[in-house]
Amino acid sequence: MNKCKLFIITALLLGFFTARCQYSDSALDRLDFNDKSLIDSETLKNAITDYMTMVQKASQSQSNPSYNLILAADNIMSRCYTSYPMYKFVFQYLIYGFSEMGANIAVDYMISLPYFQYVNPTATETQEMLAIAESYNRVKIGSPAPDINAVTIKGAAFDMYDIETQYVILLFWSYSCQHCRDLIKDFGRFMRKNKDFSIVTVNVSGDLKKVRRMIRKNHLRKYYNICDGQGWNSPIVEDFAVNATPSIILLDENKTIIGKPFDIEELISITKQ
Repeated sequence: MNKCKLFIITALLLGFFTARCQYSDSALDRLDFNDKSLIDSETLKNAITDYMTMVQKASQSQSNPSYNLILAADNIMSRCYTSYPMYKFVFQYLIYGFSEMGANIAVDYMISLPYFQYVNPTATETQEMLAIAESYNRVKIGSPAPDINAVTIKGAAFDMYDIETQYVILLFWSYSCQHCRDLIKDFGRFMRKNKDFSIVTVNVSGDLKKVRRMIRKNHLRKYYNICDGQGWNSPIVEDFAVNATPSIILLDENKTIIGKPFDIEELISITKQ
């Protein structure tokens, strides 16, 4: 991150540091961040979510709520450098949420790897965290999307930047995920009624025969469907910093990321803004 942006974030943190007293840290204070059994646990996720939700609610009446997200993130990250696995998990949990919200200023703060130096990381750990941070930097809202060059499930070569519709929907999904299968059905209906959109589905988990059947059954065969067999290790998944399914990313005609909607209703609202 450039020095100017880092200076701005540092100034914001200094300006809001004294505001911590307005938020209750009880959800965080109950946790022992030295306890590695908390990693990826619902206890830890719920505590972070509850704290961030409280901050968001308290910030709704303020003119710059994103600044308070930075303050809250700083408060959390200052507690979790007890070990590399703990830091990595909390970092990814927070930056994924900020990325989905489109809170770019909070994403920028996280990309600076706050408190990471206190982890005493190895060279390998440092490189891993830098790669994770950079992957989120590439897919911030307002950024040009990484290109997708792949082979579709029909065996056709595919380049995402060749699509010429006004909007492009990227849907990352797993066959075992019921919500994902429901979205496939919903998008099948949506695409029949909305000619300004193209859809690219990227399957990260599922038998190819079942994936093909699902795509065919929901009338999405004429679009672009990818199942490269690499699962979560797919370079497409890595390029778009996807760590959960379903994940939707909306692009405009220039392949700029304009939103990360939760569902079709939110997707529609973004295109009408």
